[in-house]
Amino acid sequence: MLIFSGGISNFFDRAVNNGAVIDFLNIGIGSLRTGIFNVADMAIMLGVFLLLFAKDIKAGSKEE
Repeated sequence: MLIFSGGISNFFDRAVNNGAVIDFLNIGIGSLRTGIFNVADMAIMLGVFLLLFAKDIKAGSKEE
């Protein structure tokens, strides 16, 4: 669901905002900043990570 939601969010941003994606987070305190994160891309990556993790857990339980 996270992968689908992130993809739809990016598609919606590009359709509505002339091809631009605008859901970014710029995290930091004062002049100390981290990278700029796209919220939809973070959802996609988290979804992929969870799928791979669940697949690895399931494969490990079948081997025993």
